[in-house]
Amino acid sequence: MHRHLYALSTAIILALSGCSMLPQSDTAADAATSEPAATKAARPATRPFPEDSFFDLLVAELSLRNRDFDTALTNYRQQAEKTGDPGLIETTARLADFLNEHETATIFAKRWLEHDPQSSEAHFILASALSRLNRPLEALPHMQRVRELGGEANFAALAATALSGSEHVRETVFEKLQASSKANPNDTSLRIAVALMLQYRQQEEEALAQVRRVLMEDPDNAHALLIETRTLKQLNREDEMLERLKYAVDANPRYKRLRHDLARALVKASDLYQAKAQYEVLLQQSPQDSDILLELMLVNRELSIDDEAAEQLETLNKDPSQSSRAHYVLGRLAEEDRDWKKALSHYQHATNSPEFNEASKRIASISLHTEGVEPALKRLSELRSQLPDHADLLYLLEAEILRKESAYERGFALLSEALQQFPDNQQLLYARSLFAERVGDLDAVERDLRKILDQDPDNAAALNALGYTLANLSSRLDEAEELIKRALAQEPDDPAILDSYGWVLLRKGQVKEALPYLERAFKETKDDEIAAHLGEAYWLLGREDDARETWQTGLKSTPDSQIIYRTLQRLNVVTD
Repeated sequence: MHRHLYALSTAIILALSGCSMLPQSDTAADAATSEPAATKAARPATRPFPEDSFFDLLVAELSLRNRDFDTALTNYRQQAEKTGDPGLIETTARLADFLNEHETATIFAKRWLEHDPQSSEAHFILASALSRLNRPLEALPHMQRVRELGGEANFAALAATALSGSEHVRETVFEKLQASSKANPNDTSLRIAVALMLQYRQQEEEALAQVRRVLMEDPDNAHALLIETRTLKQLNREDEMLERLKYAVDANPRYKRLRHDLARALVKASDLYQAKAQYEVLLQQSPQDSDILLELMLVNRELSIDDEAAEQLETLNKDPSQSSRAHYVLGRLAEEDRDWKKALSHYQHATNSPEFNEASKRIASISLHTEGVEPALKRLSELRSQLPDHADLLYLLEAEILRKESAYERGFALLSEALQQFPDNQQLLYARSLFAERVGDLDAVERDLRKILDQDPDNAAALNALGYTLANLSSRLDEAEELIKRALAQEPDDPAILDSYGWVLLRKGQVKEALPYLERAFKETKDDEIAAHLGEAYWLLGREDDARETWQTGLKSTPDSQIIYRTLQRLNVVTD
């Protein structure tokens, strides 16, 4: 059975998991497993309470013993708020932290610190909760207090959160962590955090130097090994990365992130039997992890171990969301093998978000090119009947086929049908306005685009489309210019809007003023429509050679460009 190994590894490493060379979320998740607040059982207070609190506390205690943590948290929180008892406040904070109820953990960790400001555990819970709420700048002082009070800090998790923040947040956290690391050069957690941020900043050599200082003291440190191996990957030092991953997994056999990285690296190295062995261990350790099961299924298919692959696909098919992902990837692989029938079959089973959007586009494209226009439209129409929740997207795909076929009247009718079901759908309104423009129905164009603008007054696409249409199909040039100006204020570098603004100025006879906008637009994209407008501006300014060169450039990308030929005809340009 022939397969493309590169396509397979791409599907596994990139498409399925969104696996990045940057380990911020992984580090945060792994770090959570070592947090003291997550591993301590809630300790209910034992002091006497008012009689009306006794029942709720009893329910909380019994719920804890029965592992009904949500009920326990609800009751502890109510009584902590009602009584203000320090023991209940601490219990509520610990339990909320354990359950990843970050808002609740934040509230009660702060109350804990009001009566015990020297508690390193309270500072840790508060820092962790704020970090998970994407508030790393607020979290950092509390994590520093954990270290000052002799607790075990986790700066790496905090750094991981900062990486997903704004540039200001990232830079501020990085500077503060660097300063703390210089002041405390033996703090392993700080050095790992700095190494992580250096890796993200693509300062790979500095990241390696930092993390290897940790590994000299603690050769088996899992977080340091994770950063080291992913930094080596960024540097394209694949062989070295693979050897270090093997060592890291041997040293940390239950560390999922490292073993998963090793399995993917083995796939990329075409060592599929070793990859299969690693995936099987991962699946034993995490039997409910559907990502692992899907990747193992793909490896088994590649190795032609079809009975195992079929069994794994059957397991995935029991969960609609996982079935959708599996069929989408199988569709991609079938498409790589140019097995169009199988690709279509798999894509039509990828019915859940987020795979459906891309799968339906592939269905339209494959069907159009292998079956023809009418079968493709029929296939999409049938799919629309089967999947009414996705009907709006399928209408748009049908309309796009009709647009490519220049079937403008038919496309307008189809989108009118769609808008009876989805009257406020902006994408459908915008698409119908384009068809209306093609059939010369200015009233319909304006009606649809104005409806979008009633919902979203700053919608740049609608403002530009309406302005451009008015410039083309009416004498309302001042109104057209004002609309396009508003669009340009929203998207000042958009070549389509720059072209529209240049075109309306050209239509108003302001050729010199139009030229810089048209030139900027043409520099960004050699679109034939922009070429037609810019060439006309050059021609009107007497720059005939520039005009001819611009039109020729536009015709290279679109040899049958009607707008360029109409422009030449209107300007009485003599051509060869």
